[in-house]
Amino acid sequence: MLIIGHRGARREAPENTLAGFRYLRSLGVHHVELDVRLSQDQQLVVIHDDTLNRTTAHSGNVRDFTAAELAQVNAAAKFTGGWPDATPVPLLRDVLKEWNDLESIQLEVKTTHENDLRTIAHLIRELVDELDLIDTAIVTSMDTHLLGYMHQTAPEIRRGYVAERFTRDPLSMCQLYHCTHLITNYHRVTPELVKAAHAIGLEVSVWTVNDLNIAHRIQHCGADSIITDVPTLMLNNLRHDIEY
Repeated sequence: MLIIGHRGARREAPENTLAGFRYLRSLGVHHVELDVRLSQDQQLVVIHDDTLNRTTAHSGNVRDFTAAELAQVNAAAKFTGGWPDATPVPLLRDVLKEWNDLESIQLEVKTTHENDLRTIAHLIRELVDELDLIDTAIVTSMDTHLLGYMHQTAPEIRRGYVAERFTRDPLSMCQLYHCTHLITNYHRVTPELVKAAHAIGLEVSVWTVNDLNIAHRIQHCGADSIITDVPTLMLNNLRHDIEY
């Protein structure tokens, strides 16, 4: 079972930032999940929320800022406990280009306007081709429109359906949208779900696992990976059990 850093290492370093991803690499973890949105000038940027309000000292919709403007925003401004250096909302390209040892990356595309989803699907395809990430990238979303566009645009790029706690019949959704991965909330994971997913060729990745007891339960269920905000906790306590 792999350890995957959630938005880098969300509770240990500023989420979805170059600084946070560098911190994750310093732990020796080269499996990561991050969030992808579109800037005003149609660049792929890495940020979870649709606004800047929660993680920066600025406010407003991400979609209303150019990539250059987002590069002037400090995405570490509200990190709990503070962070010594400013770090901007990064371009996805910049995250990928500096991560030479990257082993896997879940690119979670957030729900947004349908035209933006089409654009994001095309831009991801171009970036995966340019940087030769076909064996590394997994495009994930709870938005089935995005998964459909990815299948149409780049069927060779792996896809994962993000299932929330009460999502109905996630395995059927994975099959309907030709997914290779089920990305599921930890509350709903059972040995039966994992076994059924494996039987139809799906890998099971579980979010967001920040408790050791839950991590052990997920491991015993046979899941393939956990997505965590606290990779150091997992590494220090599950080192002999979990790959990273």
